[in-house]
Amino acid sequence: MPPDLTQTRTRILHAALALGGGATLRTVAQRLQLSHEAVRLQVKILRDLGYLEPAETRFAPLTLTKRARSSLGVGIPIYGQIAAGRPILADQAPDHTTPSLDALLGVREGDFLLEVRGDSMIGIGVMNGDWVLVRPATTVSDGEVAVVLVPGENAATLKRLYRFADEIVLLSENPGHPRMTYPASDVQVQGRMIGRLGMVPARTGKGRG
Repeated sequence: MPPDLTQTRTRILHAALALGGGATLRTVAQRLQLSHEAVRLQVKILRDLGYLEPAETRFAPLTLTKRARSSLGVGIPIYGQIAAGRPILADQAPDHTTPSLDALLGVREGDFLLEVRGDSMIGIGVMNGDWVLVRPATTVSDGEVAVVLVPGENAATLKRLYRFADEIVLLSENPGHPRMTYPASDVQVQGRMIGRLGMVPARTGKGRG
């Protein structure tokens, strides 16, 4: 750890990382049980040292720089590129590391994850057991994949949504699942899918090499 990262400054960086887009002087101070003024002074020093991005506005979130992430050891090692050929990882050092998954996926405050149950969206790579990242919304554009509540269902469903006059059509990405049509007034949009998290072992073994 660099000598200019004192214990308090390190704690502030870790708190800002954990809070993501919700990291402000107030929320970090509350999380660490420090005074607002103490955090403000340390944040100014961290910005001057290059560990926090400059503030565009007075209430801008506290955003870690690449230097800060590297110093904290944040991220998954990236070993360059692969052409689906022979292994390249042996005896190599990583080129750099990823940002946090939140930053990598562009997560915003309020976004949430849902675990997928079923195979209705496999055509876009969403498999049973995957996690989808959802951004809250009450409306989506035609053709977007949405999380919706529909009549007679006890849980939300993930479908591609289209509007036709006063009807909503929900389409699966699996030919084995029929389209669903409901009065628009009966369908409640809860959010739009903006990402997917899935594990390789869950996929088919075709196309290896």
